[in-house]
Parts: sequence; structure tokens; C-alpha cells
Amino acid sequence: TEPPLNTPENREYLAEIMFESFNVPGLYIAVQAVLALAASWTSRQVGERTLTGIVIDSGDGVTHVIPVAEGYVIGSCIKHIPIAGRDITYFIQQLLREREVGIPPEQSLETAKAIKEKYCYICPDIVKEFAKYDVDPRKW
Repeated sequence: TEPPLNTPENREYLAEIMFESFNVPGLYIAVQAVLALAASWTSRQVGERTLTGIVIDSGDGVTHVIPVAEGYVIGSCIKHIPIAGRDITYFIQQLLREREVGIPPEQSLETAKAIKEKYCYICPDIVKEFAKYDVDPRKW
């Protein structure tokens, strides 16, 4: 796969390496966002399957919002957001420092990662999340 804003030069270089160094007989390079939409098909009826939608791809260092229409990425509409998982980790680390939890500085990053991985998540349905709050606001 390739990232959404990959240049043609990078794609050509990858193909050159694969064909000339590894002697592969064929190569298909897919955009991650299109494959993500296809992966959502498993839970849908055949008539509902489409390769049109918006994919939010958030990694460690960057987040991309990628519109896809009938299997093609609309490159001019891709949004690059320089906020991602690493920023969440740093935010948690800063909160730990401010609250003086007593974690040694050399362990604070690993502790923040552990907290993020154990307690943070992306909710698949924001309406259900608000409904949880409405049932028992004191819990949240």
C-alpha cells in the first residue's frame, strides 16, 4: 500500500526496486484508504457495498482525511492534519508531569503510552457515547 499523498516519483522508485532488486513478476500498489473502505464490506449486505466514502487515517505522526469516490481517491480534497497518536501520548505525559504523580522522567513516556493503550479509544458511534453519559452523568 501507499500513503494518500505519495508522489509518482516514490511510486516509480518502489516499482524499480521491486522489479530490479527482487525480480517480482508483477506489482500492484493500492491506496490504503480504498482498501479500508473495502474492508468495511464484511459487515454489509452486498447491495450496500460501495467504494465511496471518507476515510480518517490517524497514525502515530499524522492524520489524513481522505475522500474516495467509486474507488478513486480525490487527491485535491485530502486533508493533512499534523495531529495524531504521538500527540495524545505527549499530552498524557504532560498531564502526568503537571499532577506530580511521582513517575521518574525517564519512565514518563512509556507510562503515558501504557495509559493511552489501555484507556483511550475511538468511539464508533458518538450518539451511543452521549447516551451512556445521559444514563449516568456522574460516572463520566
